[in-house]
Amino acid sequence: MTPHEFAHGLERTCEGNLESVILYGSAVGHDFSKEYSDYNTVVVLKDVAPAEIAVMGKLVRNWVRHGNPAPHIFDMKHIERSRDVFPLEFIDIADRHEVLFGTDPFKNIKIDGANLRHQCESELKGKLLHLRAHFAINSHKPKRVAGAMLKSFPGFVAVFRGVVHLTGEPPEKDMRKLVEQLAKRVDFNPQVFMDLILIREGKAFLPRKAEAMSTFENYLTELETITTFVDRMT
Repeated sequence: MTPHEFAHGLERTCEGNLESVILYGSAVGHDFSKEYSDYNTVVVLKDVAPAEIAVMGKLVRNWVRHGNPAPHIFDMKHIERSRDVFPLEFIDIADRHEVLFGTDPFKNIKIDGANLRHQCESELKGKLLHLRAHFAINSHKPKRVAGAMLKSFPGFVAVFRGVVHLTGEPPEKDMRKLVEQLAKRVDFNPQVFMDLILIREGKAFLPRKAEAMSTFENYLTELETITTFVDRMT
């Protein structure tokens, strides 16, 4: 099932209750990978009562069975009242999205910089904690350590977009250009991120054995540098 087929199915199923269907993230960018990328969607309903959501249940289950994440379900009031708690997600959607059905609720969305900085810091520190815990459990298995880097990287890239926004620039849509853009503002070595991009593109292999452990150490070091930069921003 393609995203457009999903949107058409929602249009038929929800009838007059469907406001918008939005596809966002790498699926509408230059860095989409069939192997590693997801089709991320937002569904905006006029009425989000449980009975109205249940109407789309069979279609959503089918969508998820095809390997896709479940959609984020909003109404317009929820979007407006969530700008302070989801600034990073809304910035990411606003920067890279395609309207599959209806109106565009993210076209002119305004985000407070203080809320965005706070969430960027929270996301970076939380993801680092998760990586350290994963390493503590899997430090004897380099393949799992390398896999954790690759799996976690898109989440960090989403935060990088938010950090670039905080510096006053529109973030590059291409993943490689985005890392280069951030490296001009933050003093870190981008090579480990460039290597992960090559792996996502199928142009390189995951590091193995001692190389995997060394790469992971570099990965954490550069992420910690970026985290410290955000922590000190005003």
